[in-house]
Amino acid sequence: MSSDVVADSVTIDGVLVGDVRIPESTAELSDVLREVTADGLHSAIVGGGTRLAFGNLGGPFDVAISMRKLNRVIAYEPDNMTMAVEPGCTIAQIHDVLAAERQSMALDAARPERSTIGGAYCAGMSGPRRLGGGSLKDWVIGVEVAGPDGTVAKAGGMVVKNVTGFDMMHLHYGALGAFGVVTRLNLKVFPAASASRSIELRYASAATAHSAAVALLRSQLLPASVLCWNDGDSWCVSVRCDAPEGAIDRLANRMLDLATDAATAETAVAVSDGSVALQPFTSLVELTSGDIIVRLPLVASRQTPVIHELADAGWRVCADLGSGLVYARRPAGAGVEDMRPELAGAATWLALPASLKTGRDVFGPTPEAVGPILQRLKNSFDPDRRINSGRFVLGL
Repeated sequence: MSSDVVADSVTIDGVLVGDVRIPESTAELSDVLREVTADGLHSAIVGGGTRLAFGNLGGPFDVAISMRKLNRVIAYEPDNMTMAVEPGCTIAQIHDVLAAERQSMALDAARPERSTIGGAYCAGMSGPRRLGGGSLKDWVIGVEVAGPDGTVAKAGGMVVKNVTGFDMMHLHYGALGAFGVVTRLNLKVFPAASASRSIELRYASAATAHSAAVALLRSQLLPASVLCWNDGDSWCVSVRCDAPEGAIDRLANRMLDLATDAATAETAVAVSDGSVALQPFTSLVELTSGDIIVRLPLVASRQTPVIHELADAGWRVCADLGSGLVYARRPAGAGVEDMRPELAGAATWLALPASLKTGRDVFGPTPEAVGPILQRLKNSFDPDRRINSGRFVLGL
């Protein structure tokens, strides 16, 4: 395993960081950042450790700053459908708080009891329910960020219709902490569906499975997520549907009928647990596994030949039709050299052994016009490269 977090040390791409600081408040975090910077040291920011495999080879890292005790729900206003949380709050913790008020956020994580909201935000990773509910980037209405000198900057607020200040909410999303340490996120939340179902279908080939998945995606039945994935020699389709209790069975049956009309299935069932439909995704993107995990941007109409090609090459595949993304995973020892250059060139490598990261930007190619902008932003927010140095795009 190339990246991990334990109580007294952090390992990033095989390199041990033994000095771990664990602030319990934003004020303490600011003090730690100020001290580390004054001492000329470099820090790595970590949360639950479930996404440490993602990022370029960086460093050096003299200090790891753990956010796990910055884990409070600062404010929750169910009537206004907003909440404010510290970055160390876990996805499971947030789900539990919202469920008590019959509200929700469509956050799909491999290990929700350990995965943090700050890690999900900084890694820029969304799940299949992005189709029906949008991504985390769309829900953030305010943010607070500490710079390397400990200064805390704020943008946005606690109301949904908010245009206050520079759009720092989008700047820090997916930036792996390159421009500062997130200390607070203000989020808009949503009513929870009163019932959900998982539609599970099995087919003999990728083409037939994917055609059924496309039919469901394009239907007026409004699925919450649509996945097409391989299981040995078979191909499966998993669809989540959300609806009021009185309508959920009718909706599930209509989805089953539509899918089987589009392509003859070997098996077709509706399962009462809506989370089942998300498991092909959440089990594949377990970044702590030590496997190679890749994400490819492909709209649904272009996915079929690619998922077939990847499966033939021994990849475990999960196509997220609603997001226009294909995820694939294989053991680290299998390497990546056999992937077509056209695919590899567009890939984002979510997890790679350190030996395969050498000389590679795991984020893929950066548009020529964007690179100088990112460089100027890094120079403005972290000119001495003190925070998460080298982990972001272009080695920033």
